[in-house]
Amino acid sequence: MPRLTKSHTFWWIVLSGTLFFIAVSLALAVILWMQLAMAEREFILGFIEVHSIYIFGATVILITGVGFAIDWVYWMYILPMHRIAEETGIIHGVNPGHRIRLKGSGDVVRLANAINTAADRYEELHRSVEERIAVSRVRIEEDKSILSVVLAELPEGVVICTAGGQITLYNQRAQQLLEAPHKLLSADGLHPAGGFIGLGRSVFSVVNKPIITHALKDIPEKLRSGHHDLTSSFVMIARNKRLLQAVTVPILSPLRELSGFVLILTDFTGQMESFRQVESLFESLSMGVRSAIASVRSSVEVILDYPDLPLSKRDEFQRIIHREALSAGAAMDRLTAEYAGSIRSPVPLPRMRLGDFLEAVRNKAEVKAGLSLSGEPAEDHLRISVDGYSMALATVFILQRVGAELGIRAFRWALDKKEHHLGLDFIWAGAPLRLEMLRQWEQQQITVADEGVNASLKEILARHRAELWSQTGGNTSEAYVRILLEAVEPAPVTYPRRQTILATARPVYYDFDLFNQPGQSPGLDDRLLTELVCTVFDTETTGLDIREGDEMVAIGAVRIVNGRLLESECFEQLVKTECIVRQESIRIHGIQPEMLEGQPDIEQVLKMFHRFSEGTILVAHNAAFDMRLLQLQEKRTGIRFDNPVLDTMLLSAVVHPAQRTHDLASIAERLGITVMGRHTALGDAIGTAEIYLKLIPLLAETGIHTLKQAREASRKTYHARVKY
Repeated sequence: MPRLTKSHTFWWIVLSGTLFFIAVSLALAVILWMQLAMAEREFILGFIEVHSIYIFGATVILITGVGFAIDWVYWMYILPMHRIAEETGIIHGVNPGHRIRLKGSGDVVRLANAINTAADRYEELHRSVEERIAVSRVRIEEDKSILSVVLAELPEGVVICTAGGQITLYNQRAQQLLEAPHKLLSADGLHPAGGFIGLGRSVFSVVNKPIITHALKDIPEKLRSGHHDLTSSFVMIARNKRLLQAVTVPILSPLRELSGFVLILTDFTGQMESFRQVESLFESLSMGVRSAIASVRSSVEVILDYPDLPLSKRDEFQRIIHREALSAGAAMDRLTAEYAGSIRSPVPLPRMRLGDFLEAVRNKAEVKAGLSLSGEPAEDHLRISVDGYSMALATVFILQRVGAELGIRAFRWALDKKEHHLGLDFIWAGAPLRLEMLRQWEQQQITVADEGVNASLKEILARHRAELWSQTGGNTSEAYVRILLEAVEPAPVTYPRRQTILATARPVYYDFDLFNQPGQSPGLDDRLLTELVCTVFDTETTGLDIREGDEMVAIGAVRIVNGRLLESECFEQLVKTECIVRQESIRIHGIQPEMLEGQPDIEQVLKMFHRFSEGTILVAHNAAFDMRLLQLQEKRTGIRFDNPVLDTMLLSAVVHPAQRTHDLASIAERLGITVMGRHTALGDAIGTAEIYLKLIPLLAETGIHTLKQAREASRKTYHARVKY
């Protein structure tokens, strides 16, 4: 059955109403007729008979009038309303430029005009949005092009993955490093041995999953303990036989949870091959030198043992000595001149706490090999230069082989500290291991349970410049294998980012005039807020009374360009000070006095910050405090900040005058912003920048678009209680 339109519905209503009126009229006429007397009936019939022509004419006129009225209502109200509904759908659905043009009653025309006016505004907004989208798309495409060029030109391979290992971005260099050439096939002869790399594919098809898991497993603990460096380095042999150094950089969500990771890959295959060739040549030359020395020694011994040797024989032995000495000297000269600088392995190894390495070995030995491992805890300052995953697996591989060979299930470790090396002994009760057995194992590829690396034990030891041997202990009932590893100094201490959110005690108002900065100019006043280049900054101090001598201990800043927060363009620096850092301030920002040792002084830091912020608008939260802090250093440093200033605290009071609190945490909560690194200078600066960007459209809704309008509105707020 076809669907009824609104016009059909109207005519059905008209027909139904007409029939209902006729039926009611007839019913009333019948009832009235039944109530009349005979004389009355005769009178009515006679009247109708005499005046029938007039009655018929009146009826026709009445029906015609009603018909015209219904038709007028239909054409002036019903049909126009139907068209308005349809054409409004066209405006909102497919064509914002469409307008309603119709004839109808005055009310209907006014409604159509109102809709057209709204449509004009909608089209303007739609066009503005489309233009912004187009501009943003162009910018994105430009950024993508730049990023593509940069990634393409990088000598390192870059792979960006989700937390589950799905590849979301990679460059051509990564594809070259991780994929095997098509001629190198797997055992089935059907697929490349190195697997495929591509968007949406798993990175574990080209990199062993345990290696990545090992690199990422410590990140939650590092986050909880406040570690600043969350990267992890390791060396791997890809499935296409390339030797790669990989750096794993975690990608964190706003809640500081792992949402992905970046692999940065460097190829050391050629360098390692050169290193192996040098090693081989060095060994060959060493054998030649030893042979020459042996010949010289034999000749000298003959001359010494036989003083009455005939002169001809003595001369012959002397010529042998001379020849072999020249040969050995030439060989050593060639070695020194050509290869002395290439003897060490070119692959840099990351620093690792010895205690962490031993714990990794113990866990893997118990879980993967069923071995018991114990020993004294390593001192916290001890560090070794080691690829944690491959060396831990190699160590468990050795212990597993010892256990299988001698029936040993329990080991204990002991440390022998030397100047530049650490001897790591794994001791057991029982007979010693034959050295020949160790040399056999060195030729085997490392595998433990379901894990393995595509390298032999000898290659892993050579890469780490490690030595391995077996020996009987001081107690003749015990024996051990020793792994000699390179010891390194601990990495320098860096300034940690605190994640603790604490209540601030910073005074809300301070004696600095924000509204009469000398750097203000009419041209700058008329610039839109969305077009300004801003430096958003924050400071941390020794205390809260800067008039009584409290000084800056840290400053952090970030730039905003064309309404975009550029976190890559940031400034963060600790400041050396002679003032005592008060405990109440330490509880807020966590900066201990020893962290300031060796840092640049205030003059150096302000010179760097002045260059960083030159030609920009300064933005801060409670900016009067920070600007007064900078102003008090003018005589000492000769550095003056005359940049125009905006205060997010005052701007928040402009757009939300009914709110009682305008501290950083309250504003961030209202605007749905999570401030990471609260009460660190850079963390608060980034949070303030995000708040400022959220305030710009809210200011626009109140008619504030330019820098001058923002400054004037800020001046009028109740919170602008500055002292002059």
